[in-house]
Amino acid sequence: MAKTTKKKKKSKATKAKKPVIYTCSSCGKVTQNRSHLCSPTKAEQVYICKHCGASTNDPRHVCAPMVAEMKYACRSCGRVTPFESAVCQPKEIR
Repeated sequence: MAKTTKKKKKSKATKAKKPVIYTCSSCGKVTQNRSHLCSPTKAEQVYICKHCGASTNDPRHVCAPMVAEMKYACRSCGRVTPFESAVCQPKEIR
């Protein structure tokens, strides 16, 4: 007589829920708790600054530590960067 084996059910992998981020439409403050804002709206995309740690919904955020690192500017478009290789026509900022 042949042995019958029962197949084990595979457990469903639980997905980590992405936290909901809210931003104030009046002052621009960003937080995970909507009760801390006067006019909360769900933020579609939030950026966290690598230099100062501030969270913002503006991808063009510039802070004092970031500005201190900027050493080069592009002669063509004016973009500033800490790396000479990141611009096409680098010019050192004095």
